[in-house]
Amino acid sequence: MMHLSLQESMYHQNNIIIIGNSVVEHSKSLIKLNKRVINIDSFNDDDLKGECYLNKNSFGFVNDDVIEIIKKLNLKKEDTIIIVASGFDTKRDYDENLNKYGYLANNKQDIFTETKYSKILFNQLYKSGIKVPKDYNLETLNKEKKLIKNKDLSGGFGIKDYTKDYILADNEYIQEFIAGNVHSILFIVNKKKDYKLIGINKIFNKKTKNTNYCFSGAISNIKLESPYIELLKNIINFFVNNFDLVGINGIDFVIKGSSIYFLEINPRLTQTCFMYDDYFKLGYVNAHIDSIIDGKMPDIVKEENSSYAFETIFAKEDFKYTFDLLKYDFVSNVPKTNCFIDAGDPICTIRVKSYDEKKADKLLSDKISLIKNELNNIEII
Repeated sequence: MMHLSLQESMYHQNNIIIIGNSVVEHSKSLIKLNKRVINIDSFNDDDLKGECYLNKNSFGFVNDDVIEIIKKLNLKKEDTIIIVASGFDTKRDYDENLNKYGYLANNKQDIFTETKYSKILFNQLYKSGIKVPKDYNLETLNKEKKLIKNKDLSGGFGIKDYTKDYILADNEYIQEFIAGNVHSILFIVNKKKDYKLIGINKIFNKKTKNTNYCFSGAISNIKLESPYIELLKNIINFFVNNFDLVGINGIDFVIKGSSIYFLEINPRLTQTCFMYDDYFKLGYVNAHIDSIIDGKMPDIVKEENSSYAFETIFAKEDFKYTFDLLKYDFVSNVPKTNCFIDAGDPICTIRVKSYDEKKADKLLSDKISLIKNELNNIEII
């Protein structure tokens, strides 16, 4: 995989607000810029870098409370950048509110809405030669395995195996289950619709109390053969040409035989971006901002290949967190001491780095075992 580097940042703003769900790694990438980093995060973990404010929306979405937090910060608009790294509450359009307080360095709220699942979007993808899972209504079901999905959520939240007589909520739909290996690809795009690939990841998921297929981790720098890359470029071209995407975006897909099935696009910074922080001279969040504000695309240079791997562990039961995981440099998203963690919620993330994918996988497994022992009798997933 080719690596990327950027020249010095050209933007003048000194305040950077990042809004999301588990933004620890984003904050670590930003803090090296020597700017004022302000996190508005739904977990408010102990290892966040910079100033921290709690987003009461459990998915980290922009909502009225977030706007109020930003308003009370009383920052100069011309000296502030705002990044939405999660999504938006659907009750109203928040772009206008956010633009009152700073430069918005992310995709517009309309893009989040237009690129999430809809029959219209999936039909357009299909007509463009892109394979997508079939969707079903209750009258056309067959015996094949199917999933219940939530139109408003990503990262596997709300996904369940379909069972007979299930009653769909208004924001749910039934989709074909594609048996294959789940991956994601990251790419960066500017306002001129120029884009470059960053990296491909193999995705992990696990069953929790809240969902049957929760995104739980990944391994970076996965090498795919040229035919797969061309199929992925076809998918990226579809979104770049049809939507005004900017910055770093991610696409989830399944490889089944010689085919690639599109699953979803995340039009934002994702949880896998940090694995490519070293690809950019000043980090991936800076590259994201530069590509939007200055319209610059990063130069490509050859560097030594390596693989990151990370896995999030989840609580199997409710418990009070009284441990000290900050002492481990391979643990991130560390909860605040004495906070309560509900069953199905994440506890922390373990991450490792190796120059061999298989060794990274083994090293990750060893570190997870160590942390499980550290957490004593707490049941984890």
